[in-house]
Amino acid sequence: MPPRHRSSSGYRSVRECPSGAYYAEIRSGDVRLGLGTFKTPHEAARAYDEAAWRLERPRSQMNLRDVYTLEQAQAVAPPPRLITDLHRAEHHRRQRHLLIDEEEDRAMAEWRRRHPEDVTNERAFWAERTGKRRAEQVDRRRRKALAVSQCDLVNAGGKSFFTSDDERWEDVWISTSDNTSEGDDEDDSE
Repeated sequence: MPPRHRSSSGYRSVRECPSGAYYAEIRSGDVRLGLGTFKTPHEAARAYDEAAWRLERPRSQMNLRDVYTLEQAQAVAPPPRLITDLHRAEHHRRQRHLLIDEEEDRAMAEWRRRHPEDVTNERAFWAERTGKRRAEQVDRRRRKALAVSQCDLVNAGGKSFFTSDDERWEDVWISTSDNTSEGDDEDDSE
């Protein structure tokens, strides 16, 4: 007859799930380690015993008494993926974020379906904004090239006619990279 501390499955730390599968877990200090879900209570008990061997528990705390070494326990039950409460909390957090993202995508698709004029206006706005930024970038490159060439001509003569108040002086130091600080050009693809 099994001891009283065993669950209704007949094995220590093995319980039946509503789906009919069996879940095994083991405690290590204050941490509860989930060992996984198994088809039979015997498989779950084997996983528990293997984890108990790893945690150096006495044989009296094992479910099955036919295993005498850690190597035998590992051969009978492959090493499970231990799942802690922190893993579960992170999984639930990610699931909530995924559900929120899916609901947001569904709401945006519905909005686009009901209001196609807003989609058209938004695309026109971003196309105009991208065109303005590209024109500004071309103008900055042109001004910088002109200022650098004038600076090179003057430096060849030995003196500079640029002063810190001259706007051409600032043109020499203009950034002409394609990067934007706001990252708005990424929305063009929508």
